[in-house]
Amino acid sequence: MLEDYAKARKLGLKQVDRDISDGHYPYPPALDDILKNQGYQGEVPIGLTEIDLSLIAGTKTRGRQNMFSSGFLPIAEASSEFAMKWSELIDSQRAEGLRDPIVVYEYLQRFYVQEGNKRVSVSRYLGMPTILANITRVTPMPSDEKGLRVYHEFTRFYRVCPIYGITSSEEGFYARLAALLGQDLETPWPDEVVRDLRSLFDGFSAAFRAHGGDALDLQVGDALAHYVSIFGFDHLRGLSPREVDAQVGKIWGEFVVTQGQGARAYLEDPSLEGTKPLPKLKNLAKKAVLAKPFRVAFVYDRNPLSSGWISLHERGREKLEERLGGTVATRAFTDRSSDAAFDQAVDEAVSDGADLIVTCAPTQMRQTLRAAAEHPGPDYLNCSVSLSHSAVRGFYGRMYEAKFLLGALAASLAGHHRLGYVAESPVFSTVAEINAFAIGAAMVDPYVTVYLKWFSTKDYDWRRELRDEGVHIISGRDYANPLAPRESWGLYRVEDDGSETHLAEPVWKWGRYYELLVRSIRNDTWKREGEKIPGQSLNYWWGMSAGVLDVRLSDQLPRGQRMLVDVLRQSVLSGRVHPFTGELRAQGGDVVQGPEAGRLTSEQIVRMRWLNENVVGRLPEQRELDRDGKVEVEVAGVIPVDPATVLLRDTAR
Repeated sequence: MLEDYAKARKLGLKQVDRDISDGHYPYPPALDDILKNQGYQGEVPIGLTEIDLSLIAGTKTRGRQNMFSSGFLPIAEASSEFAMKWSELIDSQRAEGLRDPIVVYEYLQRFYVQEGNKRVSVSRYLGMPTILANITRVTPMPSDEKGLRVYHEFTRFYRVCPIYGITSSEEGFYARLAALLGQDLETPWPDEVVRDLRSLFDGFSAAFRAHGGDALDLQVGDALAHYVSIFGFDHLRGLSPREVDAQVGKIWGEFVVTQGQGARAYLEDPSLEGTKPLPKLKNLAKKAVLAKPFRVAFVYDRNPLSSGWISLHERGREKLEERLGGTVATRAFTDRSSDAAFDQAVDEAVSDGADLIVTCAPTQMRQTLRAAAEHPGPDYLNCSVSLSHSAVRGFYGRMYEAKFLLGALAASLAGHHRLGYVAESPVFSTVAEINAFAIGAAMVDPYVTVYLKWFSTKDYDWRRELRDEGVHIISGRDYANPLAPRESWGLYRVEDDGSETHLAEPVWKWGRYYELLVRSIRNDTWKREGEKIPGQSLNYWWGMSAGVLDVRLSDQLPRGQRMLVDVLRQSVLSGRVHPFTGELRAQGGDVVQGPEAGRLTSEQIVRMRWLNENVVGRLPEQRELDRDGKVEVEVAGVIPVDPATVLLRDTAR
């Protein structure tokens, strides 16, 4: 109908005016013009398939490109032959549908039309999502540019799973997506997996755009992978478009936070802000709410009888009940590492009326996110830092402050300028703790060397290596291991006869941490903090000044060492001393920052991956880690990770 053409032309002319005003080329670009400048290796016939109309970027040749706006809306005069043919085509489309496929050339996952420009135009005007196309791929010239490396990974993906439109700008994306589905990029995927992924992607991309995805700095493929990682492919297979849309709406905040690699806010001290006086009626309601016990559920992946880390949190849960008495009721769920066991715990907690659900390992974040989407009533906390999520807040401690004090103490006790440091896994904040220990040690002994080892590496006798290096003062695990009660932990000295003497340890005060968090929720500080920092993930990252961390010294330490630690503690508490202020040098003498520089940002400290100049050792590679270490670094690591290695194994588990 010519009436449709007039409406489409009006939209097209507006688009042309906008493009010209913004300094953009107002017509569809021609692939031939692009290839003149860049060249190409050859052409590969792909065949017939449905393609997403949003991926059609231009025309193959210049031809009649000036008959369309950049978005393929018509702009020729309404009295032209072109207008008549366009109108006839839209009538035919409504009556019979498009019978013939268009002919396109694909270059870097974008399509350029050789035959069927008007069919594309009509389909765009009608809001059709896809169109049938006969595709020829144009192979780009070899290059080491990131974009081409990503594209070559896409071609590997397409060989095993022929789906267009799942786009990303990040290297390793397609391997990660394959792993999420229990597949790889070498073996052709089963037909049913390809079919279900195509169906899921169609529903997801429509929902993503409908909710405003085009306005986010996040490609649809990256958003899809995030969606699948939360709910799991098996759970998503066979969902209707309506169900997918509902789920996307529930976790929309995750996409907002994830865009641009995630915006993270670090709350370094408890808020002292009080609530405003409430009107009388609101006060009565508030008192009624506060009269009910505040219910907190702790969902542990392991058992406090076998895990020192979980044991610390369990003592914190008990302290929380002691501190707040009858105003709080807590419940612990242990050994909930599997999805089924975790979901059962959350279901029970929600049925019990939980106000807050706490998980104590970064590896539980995916499960916690899914729970927050499916049970949006309670608030959710995960003991981690710097993971970019909206529905779940992270909490951790500035342990580097305690390690700074212990480093100074260790150097004051070492007789040969040598210290040992055994770290767990190379995850967020761990490297800052290593460096703070080394910097604190160098304040006392400028000639000290810190020999770095890792608990999480395989087939590795770090005790023998430290003994061979002549190291006697060692910083080990931060807490006792219930399964090995005789194993030394904290800061200790290896005596000449091989026995070990405990010297000091960092102290987690989780009871106080939990008390402050519960109070912040009950007095609405939690809510106000979220409102002040919209579109970012919130990470509680409190330290010694909040009273949630400290160091404990052995009674056997000399008075001078005890005074040294006390002076440094007061300096840290007052802010006069900070390990990451002023001149910082990495291994090899590389300057991190100059002597006049201020404190590193929270983000720089948490995600630190350089080692201080007096550290001997390195960050391990993924292949060197044991199973638990690999899982931890896949979630929150500071080293490069091949996602397929961890995810494929966990899928098969």
